[in-house]
Amino acid sequence: MKTIIYIDAANIILSCKNINFDLDLNNLFKYLKDKYKECSIVFFIGDVGYLNDIRSILVNNNIEICIKKITIEGGKVKANCDVEITNRITVDIERKLVDFAILMTGDGDFAHLYDYILSMGKQTKCIAATFKNTSIFLRRRDYLKITFLEQMGFLEKEKSLDEDETS
Repeated sequence: MKTIIYIDAANIILSCKNINFDLDLNNLFKYLKDKYKECSIVFFIGDVGYLNDIRSILVNNNIEICIKKITIEGGKVKANCDVEITNRITVDIERKLVDFAILMTGDGDFAHLYDYILSMGKQTKCIAATFKNTSIFLRRRDYLKITFLEQMGFLEKEKSLDEDETS
């Protein structure tokens, strides 16, 4: 079975940060590769400074990186990759490159994409950061199995500035 894991980095990373946790990417990638043998992982992210911090982790774990240029809107960085993720998944399905599409996001904008994946006879699953940051539009889909990173042990409490100074 061809399994591809598509990661909406902005959603996953920001959801973790919203609850003052960092995501342990090395352990997450190891877990995913152990659980889903011979899977491919595609990491969608805006061209933000954080990317420089994690690029070596992504490269060392053989993760495909899809980078979108950012824009500044109202003083906020915008790098929404939803269209790129949706396009990639639909193309991969049409080209018969994937049998099991796992999408890591809690974003309800992807609800109909999960319906499409299922309608094409493919298996699908959602991995989200937290229950709280997972859209009701995803949680209401009875067929969709959702796993939460907060329950899997991949989140580490962020260090405060005081902790960094004493380390």
